[in-house]
Amino acid sequence: MTWQKISSVEKYKNRYMTVTEDDLITDHGDKVTFGVVHKQPAVMIIPWDGDKFTLISQYRYPIDSLSWEFPAGHMEHEDIEAAAKAELEEEAGLAAGKLVKIGSFAIAPGHNTQICHTYLATDLVPGTQNLETAEQGMLVKKVTQIELNEMISNHEIVDGLTLSSLKLFELHLAKQTSHE
Repeated sequence: MTWQKISSVEKYKNRYMTVTEDDLITDHGDKVTFGVVHKQPAVMIIPWDGDKFTLISQYRYPIDSLSWEFPAGHMEHEDIEAAAKAELEEEAGLAAGKLVKIGSFAIAPGHNTQICHTYLATDLVPGTQNLETAEQGMLVKKVTQIELNEMISNHEIVDGLTLSSLKLFELHLAKQTSHE
């Protein structure tokens, strides 16, 4: 299935994204218009010491609320693994002795081109937190999986990337356990 692009007009652009309005012809010959958000790849890091996860919390303007999440960022480094290492230290103040990619997913394929690459960070050691201006006041805390699930049930964790990445973690852990 391939749709034919008739036109694409840039409607907005900043350092993080470009928004286009694309006119298309579907495989069935229908004309449709899509607003598309074009973004560089994202990275999410699950810091896990074998018992507890490290979460960060920061104010998220679009939802006017604090959001508990796994550390994350976007492609501002030479490659996606370097971005994972940098974001883990910048946001959580941690460095990983071991960093393993456990999966990737499309964030919002109905309107966004961004792919999130999820890494599991283990063998954690203290690093230096280095927050950007919009991240000032970021909180860091450790939680067990039971506490994490309670936070999800209580709507303290609503971030889609965190929820999707947690599922990748659960699948990764189940696969590791079945091979032992």
